[in-house]
Amino acid sequence: MIITDEKLLRRPCEDVFPEEFSNLIEVLENELNHANRLGKRGIGLACPQCNILKKAAIVRLGEVRIDLVNAKIANGYDQALFKDEGCLSFPNKNVDTLRYQEIYVTDNLVYPHSFVVTGLVAVVVAHEIEHYNSIVFLDHAAPKKVPIVISNKAGPNDPCPCGKVNPVTGKINKFKKCCSR
Repeated sequence: MIITDEKLLRRPCEDVFPEEFSNLIEVLENELNHANRLGKRGIGLACPQCNILKKAAIVRLGEVRIDLVNAKIANGYDQALFKDEGCLSFPNKNVDTLRYQEIYVTDNLVYPHSFVVTGLVAVVVAHEIEHYNSIVFLDHAAPKKVPIVISNKAGPNDPCPCGKVNPVTGKINKFKKCCSR
């Protein structure tokens, strides 16, 4: 069951031991699938949202499947406005947030141990890592005016929010050639 009490979501979490992470990921998968069957449209979930005080989370965004275990955000680049960020623990509450368009993640217990993500994937990964660091998305609420916008509604020629890179050009795929199909 996904908890919705903000006080409970802000409790400190402990590192995950190697022998624990498979079971934790399975619990998170089951809870996220259950929430989605109920029509809640979740794309990520962290252990504290399931009342488990461990540093583990999952991201399930289309074909993107990332398991986060003891992961940390080492650096973030190009802060921008993200429209209508939401959370399964705060039903029916969406706010505009300030997020990085690109983040470098390190110390992940599972493969890959370090990686870079961009666009919507960066927002979701940051959101989930912050859950197990006692931070909720409301802490990133944007001021009234911010010049750059990351939107979860990409136009056909915009870079795809999933962040997939074309192996030939080394650039992020255009939305119309990637996730809009």
